[in-house]
Amino acid sequence: MGPERLRRARAYRVFSLWTGVASTAVGVLVMIALHVAGAGIAVRDGAARFVIGEQRPCVLIDCPSYALAVPVVVFLVILTFGIVGWLVQLPFAYAAWSRGRREGLVVQSLASAFVDRVKGLVLTLVLVGTPITAWYLILGRPEWPLLTIAGVAAVTALGTLLGPALTSLFFRFEPLADETVAQRVRAVAERAGVRVSGVYRWGLGAKTTAANAAVIGIGPTKRIALGDTLLAKFPIDEVESVVAHEVGHDVSGDPPRYVAALTIAGSIGLIVVRIVLDRVICGIEGCGAGTLPRVGGVMDPASYPLVAAALGVIGFVGRPALMAFTRWRERAADAFGARHTSREAMARALVRLADQNLADPEPPRWEELFFYSHPAIANRVRALGLRWRDYAA
Repeated sequence: MGPERLRRARAYRVFSLWTGVASTAVGVLVMIALHVAGAGIAVRDGAARFVIGEQRPCVLIDCPSYALAVPVVVFLVILTFGIVGWLVQLPFAYAAWSRGRREGLVVQSLASAFVDRVKGLVLTLVLVGTPITAWYLILGRPEWPLLTIAGVAAVTALGTLLGPALTSLFFRFEPLADETVAQRVRAVAERAGVRVSGVYRWGLGAKTTAANAAVIGIGPTKRIALGDTLLAKFPIDEVESVVAHEVGHDVSGDPPRYVAALTIAGSIGLIVVRIVLDRVICGIEGCGAGTLPRVGGVMDPASYPLVAAALGVIGFVGRPALMAFTRWRERAADAFGARHTSREAMARALVRLADQNLADPEPPRWEELFFYSHPAIANRVRALGLRWRDYAA
């Protein structure tokens, strides 16, 4: 990375940092404002009128005769505010797309990027909205904390299993035509004791110039995916190192580790939100009113804007702990990859990744600790016992 490339990488890092922080802050503030303005109550009552044909807010907690309507009402509330949150994030998404285009990282058209955003919205509403609806429905049960933990574990495991299929909605995968490269990549996996069903070309180049690779699938469906942007720019020994890193995650059992970590993080977040917000809402507005003229605690779906805001805050505050876990696993995968190829090839691949993906090799330490899911490139190379600048020319 030359001086100019490094300057651009640092400027892009600062832009990405503050865009991400601003989008989170604005999203939280908008949801709080909507709660204060009574939007949750209005949407809840509107959904109840739409589903039942009349305004019966008590259907949401204590009207057994309308019990079958409750999940629909709850989901409609979550759907409405999910779309609102998506609209709030659109300007930040556009800013990221525009800056990425200027930096040469993004090649995707604005129309294509918008279509991907819509796909992401639909997936979020289905894969997140449905479980959150179920969470609201179990909050009246005495064992709700245990059910919350079980539900988060199930959703996280399902998301891991569905990952390859979901990725295929956004990118094209096809068998790698270059059999020489495919054989060398398979050999890396086999030396580590991992059998794969095939090696695939991952069509990143239609959307970005950034490089990536992955081991996807489980059991007989397990395969290696190599970004076309990786294949175009990386020498074969560096491709092998990147593959060895990804295989290291699989050999080390990282997928179930990630499921466990996300289960713990998600369960803590939801349980804390329930306990804290019930006290906040009931302390201010009073819970338990039979006709629910106001928000009847977290059990009432009218609380959803405040729940969404609280989850945003908890996710932000708890981020350093989760990032520390993921950096630990990335360092282990780097070490595995270096052992199964070479330290030098791994170091060259890491520095080339930083250059191609316009990543700052040495961000401020506080920023790495709080925001980075992977160690900074300079620290990853140092962990191999090498100096990153020796490979930056």
